Amino acid sequence: MKQCSLEQLPEPERRLVLEAVAARRKAYAPYSHYKVGAALLDEKGVIHSSCNVEGADYTLTTHAEMGAINAMVRSGVLRLKMMAVAVQSGIGWGMPCGLCRQKIREFAAGTSVPVLGIKLDEKEEIFEVWASTLEELLPYSFGPEHL
Repeated sequence: MKQCSLEQLPEPERRLVLEAVAARRKAYAPYSHYKVGAALLDEKGVIHSSCNVEGADYTLTTHAEMGAINAMVRSGVLRLKMMAVAVQSGIGWGMPCGLCRQKIREFAAGTSVPVLGIKLDEKEEIFEVWASTLEELLPYSFGPEHL
């Protein structure tokens, strides 16, 4: 994983980062207050985005990454080429949780797909961008080809 700036990213990645940040603004997180936005680029070049939506018991919470993947599947496309996730956090970076990493693995166009983690500051402006690959985030992963 490496840190980079928004300006260093090529245009498709920059667009994806901005879409994830915009999706985060619509998150519904009244319990955890941990708002997440995600955007993915599908194999046809279309961006799909979503935000987290919490339920009081947490088990009904929809993760932003899963929402974006579901939107892609509803559009008829089954492969994503890149994912970006935006959070506001005092520590760490905005990378997908373990459940979302596995869901991304299911629909990724290979384990080398880029995953961008965007950390926002308290003013909700981009503070850090981290670039990784799905393989780095989920080494020795289990996928459909193992069945």
